[in-house]
This record gives sequence, structure tokens and C-alpha cells, in this order.
Amino acid sequence: MDFETDRRQFLELAGTGTALSLAGCSALQDDAAQQTTTTGAGESGDGSRRVAVTVQPDQQKLQQRRQEIQSELSSGNVSRSEAQQQYQTAQQELLTQAVDSFRQRADSTSNLSVVGAVEQFGIILIAGAPAALIDSLSFETVNALLPQETFQQAKSQAQQGSGTGTAGSGASATAVGDSTETPSS
Repeated sequence: MDFETDRRQFLELAGTGTALSLAGCSALQDDAAQQTTTTGAGESGDGSRRVAVTVQPDQQKLQQRRQEIQSELSSGNVSRSEAQQQYQTAQQELLTQAVDSFRQRADSTSNLSVVGAVEQFGIILIAGAPAALIDSLSFETVNALLPQETFQQAKSQAQQGSGTGTAGSGASATAVGDSTETPSS
């Protein structure tokens, strides 16, 4: 079982590395093209860029909580629906902790700032120098580096979900602190 976890982590890292190498090549081409054009949607007036990052909850803590809930379910202390709700709540709490952890680390990093977050999905919009954005991948909770538009999509989906009451208890279903300059906002 431990082997499978290590293998999964390796494959995730390998996939991220491949995606970054491809993104890096195209980013260099994009940089050259953008030097001759006006400021793009992912770039602010000061030359910094904006991208979305996704974070994941602490997998060890999540697994431990899952085992505790499974034990409660097996002993008949909770129903299946209560167990599912407890697990979703635990997952959301750990995701919120991962977002907070990222914010704290970003705040202590020069050339990197958090612009907004959709905690429900663990997606954060960050701004900074291109090198600082890439360096954010070294933060232990970061799972992916994505285009800024992905954050906007997550924000829209979270706002739609909060209107219908689909968010679980304790889940943040709204975007926190978004100051992007997009026409759709």
C-alpha cells in the first residue's frame, strides 16, 4: 500500500514537471510576443503575472480522519449519511488549512502575493514575478499551477453553488478578495 502512495506521488510530480516544462517553453515564446503588445489578461501593469494555484489538503490527516469515521460507522455510532457529512466537513477544514498555509507562506515570500481564493475548491489567485510564480510550486500543499481563467471559473461556480445552498456546513462557497481586471467580473 505504501508503494502505491509513493508511486502516485511520483507520477503526480512527474506529470507536474512535464506540464511545467511544456508551459515553460511556451511561456518564453509568450514573453517575447507580449513585449511587443499591450498588457495581457494575466499580466498587471507592473510586469507581474497572475496565475491560479490549487492546493490539496494534508493527505495523512485526511486519511487518519477517514479511518476514524470508518471506525465510527462500523461500530454503528453514525449513519452512512452522517459519516459522509463528517468526511466532507473534515476534507473542507483541511482544505481551508491548506489555503491558509499557502497564504502565510506567500506573505513571507517577496515578489508573490495572494489576490483571491475560492477555499471551497482550494484554488488561489496569485500575482508576482514569473520566477516567484514558478517557485510557488515548491510549496508543499501546491498541487498545480493553472491559468488565471481557471480561478474565474471556480469563483463563478462557487457563487452559483452558494445561491442554491449546495455548500456543506463550514464550507466557504465564495471567493475571498478578488481584484482581477476581467470584463466578465
